[in-house]
Amino acid sequence: MKDYGQSIKKAKDILKIQRYYGSIMALMEWDLWQGLPAEGRSYRQEVSGYFIKQGLNVIASDETRRLAEYFKEFGDKKFENEYDIAVARNLIKSFDRAVKIPVELQVEMNDFTSEAQMVWREALNKSDFNLYKPYLKKLFELKVKVAQSIDKTKNPFGVLVEDVDEGLSVDKVDKLFSELKTGVIEILGKIKDEHEHIDNSILNFNVDKQTVKRIGSKIVEKAFFDANKASYSEVIHPVCIGVGPSDIRITTNYDELMPGIFSFLHECGHGVYEYSSNEKVVDCGIWGGISGAMHESQSRFYENIIGKSYEFWQFFYPMLQSEVDELKNIDLDAFYKAINKVKPTLKRLDADELTYNLHPIIRFEMEKDYFRGNLKTDDFYEVWNAKYKEYLGMEPKNAREGVLQDVHWASGYIGYFQSYTLGNVYGGQFLNKMLQDVPDLYKQIAAGNFEPLNRWNYENIHQYGNLYAPNDLMIKVTGEEIQSKYFLEYLKNKFLKSR
Repeated sequence: MKDYGQSIKKAKDILKIQRYYGSIMALMEWDLWQGLPAEGRSYRQEVSGYFIKQGLNVIASDETRRLAEYFKEFGDKKFENEYDIAVARNLIKSFDRAVKIPVELQVEMNDFTSEAQMVWREALNKSDFNLYKPYLKKLFELKVKVAQSIDKTKNPFGVLVEDVDEGLSVDKVDKLFSELKTGVIEILGKIKDEHEHIDNSILNFNVDKQTVKRIGSKIVEKAFFDANKASYSEVIHPVCIGVGPSDIRITTNYDELMPGIFSFLHECGHGVYEYSSNEKVVDCGIWGGISGAMHESQSRFYENIIGKSYEFWQFFYPMLQSEVDELKNIDLDAFYKAINKVKPTLKRLDADELTYNLHPIIRFEMEKDYFRGNLKTDDFYEVWNAKYKEYLGMEPKNAREGVLQDVHWASGYIGYFQSYTLGNVYGGQFLNKMLQDVPDLYKQIAAGNFEPLNRWNYENIHQYGNLYAPNDLMIKVTGEEIQSKYFLEYLKNKFLKSR
Protein backbone atom coordinates (compact mmCIF):
# COMPACT_ATOMS: atom_id res chain seq x y z
CA MET A 1 0.00 0.00 0.00
CA LYS A 2 2.97 2.29 -0.37
CA ASP A 3 2.01 3.45 -3.86
CA TYR A 4 0.12 6.70 -3.30
CA GLY A 5 -1.50 6.88 -6.74
CA GLN A 6 -2.70 3.29 -6.66
CA SER A 7 -4.03 3.74 -3.14
CA ILE A 8 -6.08 6.80 -4.11
CA LYS A 9 -7.40 5.02 -7.21
CA LYS A 10 -8.46 1.99 -5.18
CA ALA A 11 -10.09 4.20 -2.55
CA LYS A 12 -12.09 5.95 -5.29
CA ASP A 13 -13.18 2.59 -6.67
CA ILE A 14 -14.39 1.46 -3.25
CA LEU A 15 -16.29 4.71 -2.65
CA LYS A 16 -17.93 4.41 -6.08
CA ILE A 17 -18.99 0.83 -5.37
CA GLN A 18 -20.50 2.06 -2.11
CA ARG A 19 -22.46 4.64 -4.05
CA TYR A 20 -23.74 1.90 -6.37
CA TYR A 21 -25.15 0.06 -3.37
CA GLY A 22 -26.48 3.37 -2.07
CA SER A 23 -28.26 3.92 -5.38
CA ILE A 24 -29.95 0.53 -5.11
CA MET A 25 -31.12 1.35 -1.58
CA ALA A 26 -32.32 4.79 -2.74
CA LEU A 27 -34.40 3.18 -5.49
CA MET A 28 -35.88 0.80 -2.95
CA GLU A 29 -36.69 3.71 -0.64
CA TRP A 30 -38.40 5.54 -3.50
CA ASP A 31 -40.35 2.40 -4.41
CA LEU A 32 -41.39 1.97 -0.77
CA TRP A 33 -43.56 5.07 -1.19
CA GLN A 34 -44.43 4.76 -4.87
CA GLY A 35 -45.38 1.20 -5.71
CA LEU A 36 -44.71 -1.37 -3.00
CA PRO A 37 -47.80 -3.51 -2.31
CA ALA A 38 -48.52 -4.48 1.29
CA GLU A 39 -47.67 -8.14 0.77
CA GLY A 40 -44.38 -7.25 -0.89
CA ARG A 41 -42.85 -5.80 2.26
CA SER A 42 -41.23 -8.96 3.66
CA TYR A 43 -39.42 -9.78 0.42
CA ARG A 44 -38.32 -6.18 0.05
CA GLN A 45 -36.79 -6.34 3.52
CA GLU A 46 -34.97 -9.53 2.55
CA VAL A 47 -33.57 -7.94 -0.61
CA SER A 48 -32.54 -4.69 1.07
CA GLY A 49 -30.88 -6.63 3.87
CA TYR A 50 -28.87 -8.55 1.27
CA PHE A 51 -27.59 -5.39 -0.39
CA ILE A 52 -26.70 -3.78 2.93
CA LYS A 53 -24.55 -6.82 3.74
CA GLN A 54 -22.92 -6.79 0.32
CA GLY A 55 -22.06 -3.11 0.63
CA LEU A 56 -20.65 -3.64 4.10
CA ASN A 57 -18.49 -6.53 2.85
CA VAL A 58 -16.78 -4.06 0.52
CA ILE A 59 -16.32 -1.15 2.92
CA ALA A 60 -15.30 -3.36 5.86
CA SER A 61 -12.91 -5.57 3.89
CA ASP A 62 -9.26 -6.17 4.75
CA GLU A 63 -8.29 -4.15 1.68
CA THR A 64 -10.31 -1.15 2.87
CA ARG A 65 -8.80 -1.54 6.34
CA ARG A 66 -5.27 -1.38 4.90
CA LEU A 67 -6.19 1.71 2.88
CA ALA A 68 -7.75 3.43 5.90
CA GLU A 69 -4.69 2.70 8.02
CA TYR A 70 -2.42 3.96 5.24
CA PHE A 71 -4.31 7.26 4.93
CA LYS A 72 -4.59 7.79 8.69
CA GLU A 73 -0.81 8.12 8.80
CA PHE A 74 -0.90 11.04 6.37
CA GLY A 75 -0.99 14.68 7.29
CA ASP A 76 -3.02 16.82 4.90
CA LYS A 77 0.15 18.31 3.43
CA LYS A 78 1.21 14.89 2.11
CA PHE A 79 -1.83 14.61 -0.14
CA GLU A 80 -1.47 15.93 -3.67
CA ASN A 81 -4.77 17.83 -3.75
CA GLU A 82 -8.01 18.48 -1.87
CA TYR A 83 -9.87 15.80 -3.81
CA ASP A 84 -7.49 13.14 -2.54
CA ILE A 85 -7.91 14.48 1.00
CA ALA A 86 -11.69 14.14 0.67
CA VAL A 87 -11.41 10.62 -0.74
CA ALA A 88 -9.28 9.55 2.21
CA ARG A 89 -11.53 11.31 4.74
CA ASN A 90 -14.70 9.75 3.35
CA LEU A 91 -13.13 6.31 3.07
CA ILE A 92 -11.90 6.40 6.68
CA LYS A 93 -15.27 7.68 7.92
CA SER A 94 -17.19 4.98 6.01
CA PHE A 95 -14.82 2.24 7.14
CA ASP A 96 -14.93 3.28 10.79
CA ARG A 97 -18.73 3.39 10.73
CA ALA A 98 -18.98 0.02 8.96
CA VAL A 99 -16.74 -1.84 11.40
CA LYS A 100 -18.10 -0.16 14.52
CA ILE A 101 -21.80 -0.77 13.87
CA PRO A 102 -22.49 -4.53 13.74
CA VAL A 103 -23.85 -5.78 10.42
CA GLU A 104 -26.80 -7.39 12.18
CA LEU A 105 -27.71 -4.05 13.79
CA GLN A 106 -27.55 -2.21 10.47
CA VAL A 107 -29.79 -4.79 8.81
CA GLU A 108 -32.19 -4.75 11.77
CA MET A 109 -32.35 -0.96 11.62
CA ASN A 110 -33.11 -1.05 7.90
CA ASP A 111 -35.76 -3.76 8.20
CA PHE A 112 -37.44 -2.19 11.21
CA THR A 113 -37.63 1.30 9.71
CA SER A 114 -39.27 -0.14 6.58
CA GLU A 115 -41.90 -1.73 8.79
CA ALA A 116 -42.21 1.31 11.06
CA GLN A 117 -42.84 3.65 8.15
CA MET A 118 -45.82 1.58 7.04
CA VAL A 119 -47.19 1.49 10.61
CA TRP A 120 -46.62 5.25 10.86
CA ARG A 121 -48.72 5.80 7.75
CA GLU A 122 -51.53 3.66 9.17
CA ALA A 123 -51.29 5.39 12.57
CA LEU A 124 -51.36 8.80 10.87
CA ASN A 125 -54.50 7.90 8.92
CA LYS A 126 -56.18 6.65 12.08
CA SER A 127 -54.68 9.37 14.33
CA ASP A 128 -53.68 6.55 16.66
CA PHE A 129 -50.48 7.19 18.63
CA ASN A 130 -50.92 3.94 20.60
CA LEU A 131 -50.58 1.95 17.37
CA TYR A 132 -47.24 3.63 16.66
CA LYS A 133 -45.95 3.82 20.24
CA PRO A 134 -44.16 0.42 20.45
CA TYR A 135 -42.41 1.09 17.14
CA LEU A 136 -41.28 4.51 18.29
CA LYS A 137 -39.90 2.99 21.50
CA LYS A 138 -37.89 0.38 19.62
CA LEU A 139 -36.63 2.90 17.06
CA PHE A 140 -35.11 5.05 19.78
CA GLU A 141 -33.65 1.99 21.48
CA LEU A 142 -32.05 0.88 18.21
CA LYS A 143 -30.55 4.34 17.68
CA VAL A 144 -29.03 4.17 21.16
CA LYS A 145 -27.33 0.93 20.11
CA VAL A 146 -26.10 2.56 16.90
CA ALA A 147 -24.69 5.55 18.78
CA GLN A 148 -23.01 3.39 21.39
CA SER A 149 -21.43 1.30 18.64
CA ILE A 150 -19.91 4.44 17.16
CA ASP A 151 -18.66 5.93 20.44
CA LYS A 152 -19.45 4.56 23.90
CA THR A 153 -17.69 7.45 25.64
CA LYS A 154 -20.24 10.09 24.59
CA ASN A 155 -23.94 10.67 25.21
CA PRO A 156 -25.75 8.87 22.35
CA PHE A 157 -27.53 12.05 21.28
CA GLY A 158 -24.25 13.88 20.76
CA VAL A 159 -23.03 11.01 18.59
CA LEU A 160 -26.21 11.01 16.49
CA VAL A 161 -26.25 14.79 16.02
CA GLU A 162 -22.62 14.85 14.92
CA ASP A 163 -23.24 11.86 12.64
CA VAL A 164 -25.78 14.03 10.80
CA ASP A 165 -24.10 17.43 11.19
CA GLU A 166 -20.39 16.72 11.33
CA GLY A 167 -18.48 19.05 13.62
CA LEU A 168 -21.51 20.38 15.52
CA SER A 169 -21.90 19.44 19.17
CA VAL A 170 -25.20 19.45 21.05
CA ASP A 171 -23.89 22.35 23.14
CA LYS A 172 -23.12 24.38 20.00
CA VAL A 173 -26.58 23.67 18.59
CA ASP A 174 -28.12 24.63 21.95
CA LYS A 175 -26.30 27.96 21.86
CA LEU A 176 -27.38 28.74 18.30
CA PHE A 177 -30.96 27.74 19.07
CA SER A 178 -31.06 29.78 22.27
CA GLU A 179 -30.02 32.90 20.35
CA LEU A 180 -32.43 32.15 17.53
CA LYS A 181 -35.38 31.33 19.78
CA THR A 182 -34.96 34.61 21.64
CA GLY A 183 -34.79 36.56 18.39
CA VAL A 184 -37.76 34.82 16.78
CA ILE A 185 -39.99 35.32 19.82
CA GLU A 186 -38.95 38.99 19.96
CA ILE A 187 -39.84 39.54 16.30
CA LEU A 188 -43.10 37.63 16.71
CA GLY A 189 -44.11 39.85 19.62
CA LYS A 190 -43.58 42.98 17.53
CA ILE A 191 -45.52 41.88 14.45
CA LYS A 192 -48.19 39.57 15.82
CA ASP A 193 -50.99 42.14 15.92
CA GLU A 194 -50.13 43.56 12.50
CA HIS A 195 -50.07 40.11 10.90
CA GLU A 196 -53.39 39.16 12.49
CA HIS A 197 -55.00 41.63 10.08
CA ILE A 198 -53.32 40.26 6.94
CA ASP A 199 -55.94 38.54 4.80
CA ASN A 200 -54.52 35.23 3.66
CA SER A 201 -57.97 33.85 2.88
CA ILE A 202 -57.29 35.04 -0.66
CA LEU A 203 -55.19 31.87 -0.99
CA ASN A 204 -58.11 29.60 -0.08
CA PHE A 205 -59.24 28.21 -3.40
CA ASN A 206 -59.32 24.79 -5.01
CA VAL A 207 -56.97 23.85 -7.83
CA ASP A 208 -56.78 20.37 -9.32
CA LYS A 209 -53.64 18.34 -8.72
CA GLN A 210 -52.45 18.43 -12.30
CA THR A 211 -52.54 22.22 -12.24
CA VAL A 212 -50.49 22.31 -9.02
CA LYS A 213 -47.94 19.95 -10.56
CA ARG A 214 -47.78 21.92 -13.81
CA ILE A 215 -47.34 25.30 -12.11
CA GLY A 216 -44.89 24.05 -9.49
CA SER A 217 -42.65 22.30 -12.00
CA LYS A 218 -42.82 25.28 -14.39
CA ILE A 219 -41.63 27.69 -11.68
CA VAL A 220 -38.71 25.59 -10.44
CA GLU A 221 -37.57 24.75 -13.96
CA LYS A 222 -37.59 28.39 -14.98
CA ALA A 223 -35.78 29.49 -11.82
CA PHE A 224 -33.08 26.87 -11.30
CA PHE A 225 -34.02 23.22 -11.80
CA ASP A 226 -33.10 20.81 -14.62
CA ALA A 227 -35.99 18.40 -15.12
CA ASN A 228 -33.82 16.20 -17.37
CA LYS A 229 -32.11 15.06 -14.18
CA ALA A 230 -35.25 14.43 -12.16
CA SER A 231 -38.71 12.91 -11.99
CA TYR A 232 -41.74 14.13 -10.04
CA SER A 233 -44.23 11.99 -8.13
CA GLU A 234 -46.76 12.37 -5.33
CA VAL A 235 -46.52 11.20 -1.70
CA ILE A 236 -47.98 12.16 1.68
CA HIS A 237 -44.71 13.54 3.03
CA PRO A 238 -42.43 15.30 0.50
CA VAL A 239 -38.89 13.99 0.10
CA CYS A 240 -36.01 14.23 -2.37
CA ILE A 241 -34.15 10.99 -3.10
CA GLY A 242 -30.82 11.06 -4.91
CA VAL A 243 -30.44 7.83 -6.87
CA GLY A 244 -27.46 8.92 -8.96
CA PRO A 245 -25.38 12.02 -9.74
CA SER A 246 -27.94 12.94 -12.42
CA ASP A 247 -30.96 10.98 -11.21
CA ILE A 248 -33.09 12.78 -8.62
CA ARG A 249 -36.55 11.63 -7.52
CA ILE A 250 -38.71 14.52 -6.32
CA THR A 251 -41.73 13.37 -4.32
CA THR A 252 -44.22 15.93 -3.04
CA ASN A 253 -47.98 16.43 -2.80
CA TYR A 254 -50.32 18.44 -4.96
CA ASP A 255 -53.26 18.99 -2.60
CA GLU A 256 -53.03 22.80 -2.44
CA LEU A 257 -51.47 25.32 -4.80
CA MET A 258 -49.18 27.50 -2.67
CA PRO A 259 -48.03 24.76 -0.27
CA GLY A 260 -47.43 22.65 -3.37
CA ILE A 261 -45.29 25.36 -5.01
CA PHE A 262 -43.20 25.88 -1.88
CA SER A 263 -42.81 22.12 -1.51
CA PHE A 264 -41.52 22.00 -5.10
CA LEU A 265 -39.04 24.78 -4.31
CA HIS A 266 -37.88 22.98 -1.17
CA GLU A 267 -37.41 19.51 -2.63
CA CYS A 268 -35.92 20.81 -5.88
CA GLY A 269 -33.52 22.88 -3.76
CA HIS A 270 -32.30 19.57 -2.38
CA GLY A 271 -32.31 18.21 -5.90
CA VAL A 272 -30.17 20.87 -7.57
CA TYR A 273 -27.58 20.48 -4.81
CA GLU A 274 -27.72 16.71 -5.20
CA TYR A 275 -27.12 16.66 -8.98
CA SER A 276 -24.68 19.56 -9.34
CA SER A 277 -21.42 17.92 -8.20
CA ASN A 278 -18.54 18.57 -10.60
CA GLU A 279 -16.94 15.78 -12.64
CA LYS A 280 -14.01 15.30 -10.26
CA VAL A 281 -16.35 14.92 -7.29
CA VAL A 282 -18.46 12.37 -9.19
CA ASP A 283 -15.30 10.49 -10.19
CA CYS A 284 -14.30 10.34 -6.52
CA GLY A 285 -17.67 8.89 -5.50
CA ILE A 286 -18.43 11.82 -3.18
CA TRP A 287 -21.21 13.48 -5.17
CA GLY A 288 -24.53 14.66 -3.81
CA GLY A 289 -23.81 17.32 -1.22
CA ILE A 290 -23.15 17.40 2.51
CA SER A 291 -25.94 15.78 4.51
CA GLY A 292 -27.85 17.43 7.32
CA ALA A 293 -27.93 21.19 7.80
CA MET A 294 -25.91 22.01 4.68
CA HIS A 295 -28.37 20.15 2.46
CA GLU A 296 -31.31 21.72 4.29
CA SER A 297 -29.75 25.15 3.80
CA GLN A 298 -30.11 24.77 0.05
CA SER A 299 -33.70 23.52 0.09
CA ARG A 300 -34.83 26.20 2.51
CA PHE A 301 -32.83 28.87 0.69
CA TYR A 302 -34.77 28.31 -2.53
CA GLU A 303 -38.07 27.79 -0.70
CA ASN A 304 -37.94 30.86 1.55
CA ILE A 305 -35.08 33.28 1.08
CA ILE A 306 -35.66 33.26 -2.68
CA GLY A 307 -39.11 31.72 -3.12
CA LYS A 308 -40.91 33.96 -0.61
CA SER A 309 -39.14 37.15 -1.62
CA TYR A 310 -41.06 40.03 -3.16
CA GLU A 311 -38.76 40.07 -6.19
CA PHE A 312 -39.33 36.39 -6.95
CA TRP A 313 -43.03 37.03 -7.26
CA GLN A 314 -42.56 40.27 -9.17
CA PHE A 315 -41.41 37.95 -11.91
CA PHE A 316 -43.63 34.88 -11.40
CA TYR A 317 -46.91 36.39 -10.20
CA PRO A 318 -48.18 37.44 -13.66
CA MET A 319 -47.72 33.84 -14.81
CA LEU A 320 -49.55 32.59 -11.73
CA GLN A 321 -52.41 35.01 -12.31
CA SER A 322 -52.72 33.79 -15.89
CA GLU A 323 -53.12 30.22 -14.62
CA VAL A 324 -55.43 30.85 -11.65
CA ASP A 325 -58.62 32.86 -12.09
CA GLU A 326 -59.00 33.48 -8.34
CA LEU A 327 -55.78 35.55 -8.31
CA LYS A 328 -56.47 37.76 -11.33
CA ASN A 329 -57.95 40.58 -9.24
CA ILE A 330 -55.52 40.23 -6.31
CA ASP A 331 -52.57 42.63 -6.51
CA LEU A 332 -48.97 41.59 -5.86
CA ASP A 333 -48.67 43.38 -2.52
CA ALA A 334 -51.70 41.58 -1.10
CA PHE A 335 -50.46 38.25 -2.43
CA TYR A 336 -46.96 38.80 -1.02
CA LYS A 337 -48.33 39.66 2.42
CA ALA A 338 -50.62 36.61 2.33
CA ILE A 339 -47.83 34.11 1.56
CA ASN A 340 -45.63 35.67 4.25
CA LYS A 341 -48.26 36.02 6.96
CA VAL A 342 -46.87 35.06 10.35
CA LYS A 343 -49.32 32.97 12.31
CA PRO A 344 -48.30 30.04 14.52
CA THR A 345 -49.51 26.65 13.27
CA LEU A 346 -49.53 23.14 14.64
CA LYS A 347 -47.99 21.53 11.55
CA ARG A 348 -44.31 22.07 10.76
CA LEU A 349 -44.90 21.86 7.01
CA ASP A 350 -47.62 24.53 7.20
CA ALA A 351 -45.56 26.93 9.32
CA ASP A 352 -44.63 30.44 8.26
CA GLU A 353 -41.00 31.32 7.68
CA LEU A 354 -40.54 32.94 11.09
CA THR A 355 -42.19 30.53 13.50
CA TYR A 356 -41.11 27.46 11.52
CA ASN A 357 -37.81 27.59 13.38
CA LEU A 358 -39.54 26.67 16.65
CA HIS A 359 -40.91 23.39 15.27
CA PRO A 360 -37.55 21.58 14.80
CA ILE A 361 -36.34 23.09 18.08
CA ILE A 362 -39.24 21.38 19.89
CA ARG A 363 -38.32 18.02 18.36
CA PHE A 364 -34.62 18.56 19.09
CA GLU A 365 -35.38 19.31 22.73
CA MET A 366 -37.54 16.20 23.04
CA GLU A 367 -34.82 14.02 21.59
CA LYS A 368 -32.24 15.61 23.86
CA ASP A 369 -34.43 14.99 26.92
CA TYR A 370 -34.94 11.36 25.90
CA PHE A 371 -31.23 10.66 25.58
CA ARG A 372 -30.54 12.38 28.88
CA GLY A 373 -33.02 10.07 30.57
CA ASN A 374 -35.58 12.79 31.29
CA LEU A 375 -38.28 11.61 28.89
CA LYS A 376 -39.78 8.31 27.66
CA THR A 377 -41.17 7.78 24.17
CA ASP A 378 -44.47 6.68 25.73
CA ASP A 379 -44.85 10.27 26.96
CA PHE A 380 -44.06 11.95 23.63
CA TYR A 381 -47.72 12.70 22.88
CA GLU A 382 -48.27 14.69 26.08
CA VAL A 383 -44.88 16.42 26.05
CA TRP A 384 -45.29 17.39 22.39
CA ASN A 385 -48.64 19.00 23.15
CA ALA A 386 -47.27 20.83 26.19
CA LYS A 387 -44.33 22.28 24.25
CA TYR A 388 -46.60 23.48 21.44
CA LYS A 389 -48.81 25.21 23.95
CA GLU A 390 -45.78 26.82 25.62
CA TYR A 391 -43.88 27.89 22.48
CA LEU A 392 -46.66 28.55 19.98
CA GLY A 393 -49.74 29.02 22.14
CA MET A 394 -51.52 26.10 20.48
CA GLU A 395 -52.31 22.53 21.46
CA PRO A 396 -52.99 19.69 19.00
CA LYS A 397 -56.44 18.13 19.22
CA ASN A 398 -55.16 14.71 18.16
CA ALA A 399 -52.03 12.75 17.28
CA ARG A 400 -52.41 13.35 13.54
CA GLU A 401 -51.92 17.10 13.88
CA GLY A 402 -49.41 16.56 16.66
CA VAL A 403 -46.75 13.95 17.35
CA LEU A 404 -47.52 11.78 14.29
CA GLN A 405 -47.12 14.49 11.67
CA ASP A 406 -43.51 13.67 10.68
CA VAL A 407 -42.21 10.46 9.12
CA HIS A 408 -38.63 11.11 10.29
CA TRP A 409 -38.53 9.04 13.47
CA ALA A 410 -40.19 6.12 11.67
CA SER A 411 -37.48 6.39 9.01
CA GLY A 412 -34.71 6.27 11.60
CA TYR A 413 -33.88 9.98 11.33
CA ILE A 414 -33.38 10.50 15.05
CA GLY A 415 -30.95 13.32 15.77
CA TYR A 416 -31.81 14.97 12.44
CA PHE A 417 -34.45 17.61 13.18
CA GLN A 418 -31.97 20.29 14.23
CA SER A 419 -30.78 20.31 10.60
CA TYR A 420 -33.92 22.11 9.41
CA THR A 421 -33.51 25.14 11.64
CA LEU A 422 -29.72 25.03 11.25
CA GLY A 423 -30.31 25.01 7.50
CA ASN A 424 -32.07 28.36 7.86
CA VAL A 425 -29.11 29.66 9.87
CA TYR A 426 -26.67 28.47 7.20
CA GLY A 427 -28.84 30.06 4.52
CA GLY A 428 -28.83 33.44 6.24
CA GLN A 429 -25.05 33.38 6.45
CA PHE A 430 -24.73 32.39 2.79
CA LEU A 431 -27.14 35.17 1.78
CA ASN A 432 -25.05 37.75 3.62
CA LYS A 433 -21.98 36.74 1.59
CA MET A 434 -23.94 36.37 -1.63
CA LEU A 435 -25.23 39.95 -1.39
CA GLN A 436 -21.68 41.19 -0.86
CA ASP A 437 -20.64 39.43 -4.06
CA VAL A 438 -23.83 40.15 -6.04
CA PRO A 439 -25.36 43.37 -4.61
CA ASP A 440 -28.14 43.50 -7.24
CA LEU A 441 -29.13 39.85 -6.73
CA TYR A 442 -32.79 40.54 -5.98
CA LYS A 443 -33.05 43.10 -8.77
CA GLN A 444 -31.84 40.41 -11.18
CA ILE A 445 -34.40 37.95 -9.81
CA ALA A 446 -37.22 40.48 -10.28
CA ALA A 447 -36.19 40.70 -13.94
CA GLY A 448 -36.27 36.92 -14.28
CA ASN A 449 -32.50 36.54 -14.42
CA PHE A 450 -31.61 33.67 -12.08
CA GLU A 451 -28.18 33.07 -13.56
CA PRO A 452 -26.21 35.13 -10.95
CA LEU A 453 -27.97 33.30 -8.10
CA ASN A 454 -27.46 29.84 -9.55
CA ARG A 455 -23.89 30.51 -10.65
CA TRP A 456 -22.95 31.71 -7.14
CA ASN A 457 -24.50 28.65 -5.54
CA TYR A 458 -22.79 26.32 -8.00
CA GLU A 459 -19.37 27.94 -7.76
CA ASN A 460 -19.38 28.25 -3.97
CA ILE A 461 -21.43 25.28 -2.74
CA HIS A 462 -23.11 22.90 -5.17
CA GLN A 463 -20.19 21.70 -7.26
CA TYR A 464 -18.22 20.44 -4.28
CA GLY A 465 -20.51 17.62 -3.14
CA ASN A 466 -18.85 16.01 -0.11
CA LEU A 467 -15.44 17.48 -0.87
CA TYR A 468 -15.39 19.47 2.38
CA ALA A 469 -16.60 18.98 5.92
CA PRO A 470 -19.52 21.36 6.73
CA ASN A 471 -17.56 23.78 8.89
CA ASP A 472 -14.69 23.88 6.40
CA LEU A 473 -17.08 24.77 3.58
CA MET A 474 -18.78 27.47 5.66
CA ILE A 475 -15.41 29.06 6.44
CA LYS A 476 -14.29 28.73 2.81
CA VAL A 477 -17.45 30.49 1.58
CA THR A 478 -18.08 33.11 4.28
CA GLY A 479 -14.81 33.34 6.21
CA GLU A 480 -16.53 32.44 9.50
CA GLU A 481 -17.89 29.49 11.40
CA ILE A 482 -21.67 29.19 11.63
CA GLN A 483 -23.33 32.21 13.28
CA SER A 484 -27.01 32.83 14.06
CA LYS A 485 -26.78 36.62 13.70
CA TYR A 486 -27.01 36.70 9.89
CA PHE A 487 -30.25 34.74 9.72
CA LEU A 488 -31.72 36.87 12.51
CA GLU A 489 -30.67 39.98 10.59
CA TYR A 490 -32.43 38.61 7.50
CA LEU A 491 -35.61 37.93 9.51
CA LYS A 492 -35.57 41.40 11.03
CA ASN A 493 -35.05 43.03 7.63
CA LYS A 494 -37.94 41.06 6.19
CA PHE A 495 -40.50 41.26 8.97
CA LEU A 496 -39.69 44.47 10.86
CA LYS A 497 -38.95 46.82 7.98
CA SER A 498 -41.97 47.92 6.00
CA ARG A 499 -41.76 47.58 2.24
